[in-house]
Amino acid sequence: MDNKGLSMKGSLLLLLLLVSNLLLCKSVDSLPICAGGAVNCQVSLRDLFERAVILSHYIHNLSSEMFNEFDKRYAQGRGFITKTINSCHTSSLSTPEDKEQAQQIKVHPGVKENEVYSVWSGLPSLQMADEDTRLFAFYNLLHCLRRDSHKIDNYLKLLKCRIIYNNNC
Repeated sequence: MDNKGLSMKGSLLLLLLLVSNLLLCKSVDSLPICAGGAVNCQVSLRDLFERAVILSHYIHNLSSEMFNEFDKRYAQGRGFITKTINSCHTSSLSTPEDKEQAQQIKVHPGVKENEVYSVWSGLPSLQMADEDTRLFAFYNLLHCLRRDSHKIDNYLKLLKCRIIYNNNC
């Protein structure tokens, strides 16, 4: 591998480290769920939803920021956006197309058994010698993270509306 390849590999590893750090540490203050660190406290469903919505929104904003920064620095002029259509490993998961469809779903708490989950298969692409292949793998990963975090953020807000406010939002 030449110096340019090593430099690029080092840059991508640094980017990955920074992304991980950003997700784990950026302006995050841990708040105890129970006041005073009590072990057996009761937290209302409304408070739990409120916290979940705030965190979900924060994660979506971070994933959008990471994608936009990566796009600006590494993907300009490479045509990656045209390759990402339906390329997320989560695209096969059945999700409502719009708010109206989402509102029609019946909410049944609990775990579904024998559920088939998609597995991300992009790791080998991140390890390829070809720079465009590696950059596209990162681009696609960040694109999918942004897409999925947006869906989760929206569905969580919709679920909060249905359960806490009886669809009166």
